[in-house]
Amino acid sequence: TPRIIQAAAYADVCGQNEAVEAMRDLLELPMKHANLFEAIGVSAKPSGIILAGPPGTGKTLLARAVAGECGAHLEIVSGPELLSPYVGATEQALRDVFERAGRNTPSLILFDELDSIAPSRATADAHHQQSMVAQLLALLDGLESRTGVFVLATTNRPKSIDAALRRPGRFDRVVWMKLPDENGRAAILRYYLKPLKMEPGIDIDALVTELATATDGASGADLEYLCQTAARTCVKEATI
Repeated sequence: TPRIIQAAAYADVCGQNEAVEAMRDLLELPMKHANLFEAIGVSAKPSGIILAGPPGTGKTLLARAVAGECGAHLEIVSGPELLSPYVGATEQALRDVFERAGRNTPSLILFDELDSIAPSRATADAHHQQSMVAQLLALLDGLESRTGVFVLATTNRPKSIDAALRRPGRFDRVVWMKLPDENGRAAILRYYLKPLKMEPGIDIDALVTELATATDGASGADLEYLCQTAARTCVKEATI
């Protein structure tokens, strides 16, 4: 069964201002204001959007934030959760996802690591992978009849996705999520340090500046791990 998880907010997505703004334009506007699009004769349903970028940059978190800000039902689907050894079961699981989303509009379906769900059929060895790609293509082509259902995907290997999925009307929009710059790292560090108890007299601004400078190339996930490790070290020291 695909995961249904708690949504987030844009404030939780630190260091990715450009990606957040792109998602507000591409998804939040049509999801919240479909009537305005219809009033001027433009379809409110956007094509599928791929969130691409290195691991740990917050792709899934951003999808959760869009769902949270729009009050949308969110389902996250990954390859291992779909695959089944039984003939036709994987395709039925995909159909179930879209049918459930159609009953809970507005809804957002996120295909996590799309390259593992729909790899290029030119290189896919297993028959079930090719069947899954074909079923997903058919469901995407039928989205026009599902009002209020929107689709997203994440990947760090966009070139590995089946080419048919990248054609216009399917997943033809890409929003890149890069590793955060120094200002982005500072924002992320502040976010994860905020709930932690600090010793009196610690200069948080100086600490954040020092850490942001020293962590060039770190992702948001790396910085979260850094803060959590520091907190766990304090707990360990207190128990010795």
